[in-house]
Amino acid sequence: MKAILESYQISQIVKYRYPFLLIDKVTEYVKGERLKAVKAVSMGEPYFSGHFPDFPIMPGVLITEALAQTSSLMTVLDSLDWQAGSEIPTSEATSMGVLGSVQISFLQSVLPGNLLELEVSIDWKKGSASSVNVKASVEGSICAKGKITVMSVDKSKISS
Repeated sequence: MKAILESYQISQIVKYRYPFLLIDKVTEYVKGERLKAVKAVSMGEPYFSGHFPDFPIMPGVLITEALAQTSSLMTVLDSLDWQAGSEIPTSEATSMGVLGSVQISFLQSVLPGNLLELEVSIDWKKGSASSVNVKASVEGSICAKGKITVMSVDKSKISS
């Protein structure tokens, strides 16, 4: 799976950091349409020590967060004049995607050692809001799917 953005590049755009950046690389991006990314789920993830020690599974809220981060990343990339393979315009990213609403169904557990595939595609856009179809899968089996609404917010208008 060839990366078009690595985690260090992603963190320059969306400003998430370890341990909360839940996207390891972007493998596909079509402006205004879709983005595909992956998260390598490791036994070393901090949440596995308590969720659950005898049967470690990735918490659904973190799968949801990974899908929300992927949706947010797509929203920010869509606001930039960027094409896969070109230099990352991190200084131009004046907007950020923030979560508006979530509807997710969980269908299968995500375990340590899984490569979580994250797929998001635009359902509709209206003003600064986008409805995004989201899907998380492992080896072609869907683990979670649903819709997330993301709003594009001007970073200069967020109070510190």
